Amino acid sequence: MSEIDFYRIPKKVLLSATCNKPVVHGHTPVERIYFDGARLNGDMGSNTYVIIEERGVGLVNLTTMEYYVYKQTSKIIEQRKIGLIHAI
Repeated sequence: MSEIDFYRIPKKVLLSATCNKPVVHGHTPVERIYFDGARLNGDMGSNTYVIIEERGVGLVNLTTMEYYVYKQTSKIIEQRKIGLIHAI
């Protein structure tokens, strides 16, 4: 299944298949973590993100919907909120 096919699965169908648990995944590096209610991509691109300064390793707290990202180039840790995506 391609990434596009995965994101085309309706949230209700995906949550039904996972007993209402969100799918936390990686594979496609992102600069910020977003959550649509069923899918959360936690790949911070530690070795692959195109913008070298944004490459990081993330630690996600699903209870508080925040995460910490360690940026290798600047050697800093940033605390961020997970962005919520609302379907139209």
